[in-house]
Amino acid sequence: MTPIQYLLIGAIGFSATLYFLRLRSRKRDRLVVLFVSFLACACVLMPDWTTRAAQIVGVGRGADLAFYVSIVALGLMNVVLLSRVREIRLQLTELARRHAIDRSSLPQRQDRVP
Repeated sequence: MTPIQYLLIGAIGFSATLYFLRLRSRKRDRLVVLFVSFLACACVLMPDWTTRAAQIVGVGRGADLAFYVSIVALGLMNVVLLSRVREIRLQLTELARRHAIDRSSLPQRQDRVP
């Protein structure tokens, strides 16, 4: 193994470990992270596989294929995160409305004394 492979495997392992130890997520998300981590490790350890896959789909090099796939994956992650932010914003708005309604009261009537 080359030094860069050690660094990349370490970075992948660190990222996956950090995800599993620190972030709460659904089982489906954990399975996706696990699958992507194993796939990334396989691509680092066996770069010939990515080159063969790139030639099958009509891309010149495996590195180019990995770059294209990562661009698409980052775009999809942006869409998912933006939709989650929008969902949280709507929930926060609803919560603020409920809180304001719960804390509101009718104005106190003041009797005038002449």
